[in-house]
Amino acid sequence: MISYINQGITKLIMLSSLVFSNTLQEAYNNAVPMNGYQKYIILNQNTTYFGGVGIFEETTYIDGNGAIINLDNGLGIWAYCDSTSNIVLDISRCTIINGSEYGISFSGFSSGQIINCNIINSNYGLKLFDNSDVIIKNCNLINNETYGIGIFSTSPNLLISYSNAWGNGENYMENCPG
Repeated sequence: MISYINQGITKLIMLSSLVFSNTLQEAYNNAVPMNGYQKYIILNQNTTYFGGVGIFEETTYIDGNGAIINLDNGLGIWAYCDSTSNIVLDISRCTIINGSEYGISFSGFSSGQIINCNIINSNYGLKLFDNSDVIIKNCNLINNETYGIGIFSTSPNLLISYSNAWGNGENYMENCPG
């Protein structure tokens, strides 16, 4: 009887470790395909997720549900795509804080949408490179050290609407030297 209880407790602990990830990388690793995305990450609003993640293989959606992603002075959340693949990173309803280089970055031919998010206290809130194509809507870019949004090179496309920026070194910079 005790053996069955211990096995049940062990299974419960293993299941809860999958459901209640402590890092964004763990949440990414445990994500399953859903709604047309190869990785569909659903965050718990009562949890702070630590660390960033790099997207270079799958279409990914991060449904923040009001959660905090504390990059813990790490690089950030980034998407890279070469011209032969279709990498999409869509993020909604979360607060992203404390990136050493950026909160979110898109490069290569990656694309994505950032909707209803706060990007706070990174070096750059959002960095765009190469031929990236990004929509940012209803977001706040707050207290980022250098820029709220920095566009590096002349090729990225950015559509920004209903968003605010304040307390940044500079709010927006296009064609930053890099």
